[in-house]
Amino acid sequence: MAKKAGKKRQARRTVRMVVIPEPAPNTRSVIVYMGPGTVAMRSQGNVTMTCGNCGSPILESVKVGQFRSLVFRCNKCGVFNETPI
Repeated sequence: MAKKAGKKRQARRTVRMVVIPEPAPNTRSVIVYMGPGTVAMRSQGNVTMTCGNCGSPILESVKVGQFRSLVFRCNKCGVFNETPI
């Protein structure tokens, strides 16, 4: 039987973000999501990144390295997180 042509699907995985102190003003780009739920951004990757403190999802279906050098404040517990990968 022939294999279907196309992209190989990567396994979904969950990565815990790294808790950091609140950055000093004008030193880092901080994303503060204040809408319903805890997910600040969704994309089309295979990784879900969760808060390093409470475990709530902050980034869903993202690609590795897609949000490098950004800081995200958790909408549930309020701590600041950065992506480890």
